[in-house]
Amino acid sequence: MSRSIDQFTTPFSPAEAFCIGGIISACDVHTNETGTSIWVLPVIHNPQKATPESLSAHKKHLENVFAEIPTITVSKGESDFTKYMQPNKDGFVFLFESKDLNTPENLIQRFANNILCSEESIRCAFISGVFDGRSSWDKSGKMITLDSRNELCAETICSILDSLSIRYNYNPPRERASGNPRKAQLRIYSTDVPDFIKRIGLISPTRIKDIENASICNFSEEFDTVLDGLTRIMGLRISTQTREYKKITREKFSIEAELDRKLLDDVINEIDSDIPEKPTYKGTPKKKKAPTKVSSSETYPRDTNTALNALKIAEYKCEIDSEHPTFIRKKNNLPYTEPHHLIPMAYSDNFDFSLDVEENIVSLCSNCHNQIHYGKDVEVILQPLYEKRKDLLARAGIYIAYAELLEMYK
Repeated sequence: MSRSIDQFTTPFSPAEAFCIGGIISACDVHTNETGTSIWVLPVIHNPQKATPESLSAHKKHLENVFAEIPTITVSKGESDFTKYMQPNKDGFVFLFESKDLNTPENLIQRFANNILCSEESIRCAFISGVFDGRSSWDKSGKMITLDSRNELCAETICSILDSLSIRYNYNPPRERASGNPRKAQLRIYSTDVPDFIKRIGLISPTRIKDIENASICNFSEEFDTVLDGLTRIMGLRISTQTREYKKITREKFSIEAELDRKLLDDVINEIDSDIPEKPTYKGTPKKKKAPTKVSSSETYPRDTNTALNALKIAEYKCEIDSEHPTFIRKKNNLPYTEPHHLIPMAYSDNFDFSLDVEENIVSLCSNCHNQIHYGKDVEVILQPLYEKRKDLLARAGIYIAYAELLEMYK
């Protein structure tokens, strides 16, 4: 049976949490002729900002999300549209009736604490509802921004963001010299946008596209089945600011080095000169395998076939210089080169996708391989490899600036 927002009780469904978030974000209530409160959940865009196709897709997704919640949809051109939508704006609105909740204070009293005490997935759905219909993209600051209409509602939104460790800036309203007061505004920091869009996600095709277009590199989308149309973006990079990596202990480095040596031995034993086909880079992100416990550290497995593929793609030549001298292997007539993970496997926890992919494994002669591990002038080896591989890495969902990579080798 369909339920009104008066009947929302814990545990909230993701659709209910999304609905509550959108209503609290807009904080816009009207009263009809019978005295019933009408809460507005708007999807707002500047004129011609959103295409008719993206608006139609967005509306369809939200209709599916609210399928079990009584609502009325009002689109541009309909008689009541200007009653509920800001002047000169594109979009549409969803209307929700309530006999019990008629003020923002009522709304917050009913829902705020229950949302805050809900499991993380429900809090994420709430925040998605908050930002999905009304937020905008700040091009200069590379932030997701949201005009705040009510201080109590803003406090509730901030408390949920705090619970999810999403950083933000809240600017209270203030007067301007022009006489046009500035509205209060909530802004997700640019450095936190990638985490926001990976964990929270949005349904709005237009807003997703704005954030995608601002990224400094490629990305991978992940569609959620909990809320229709919800899109998360894995590995997004908005800023060139370097990330903070988890500190790697000496013990872990020692364990990882031993696993690298084992991989090299396995590759030497497995190479077969009779295999004629040459593999290619797959160009898609690969999910990480489950880590295994070695001593007190967790490590990620290396796949021998993946390393072999990387050597075959490089035609068993050194990728620093194909003319570097090599020797012929005992077991076959192939030149001897060694596989090396450009981004060390020890840093796997810092990335969304597997580092054990052909795109991250380079073929090196013995001298270059030793130099990249033990040489003083590591940049002579590292920088050209990075320039050759950065686009391939991006296609595999692995995003890293050169400064970040260099820090790993110090």
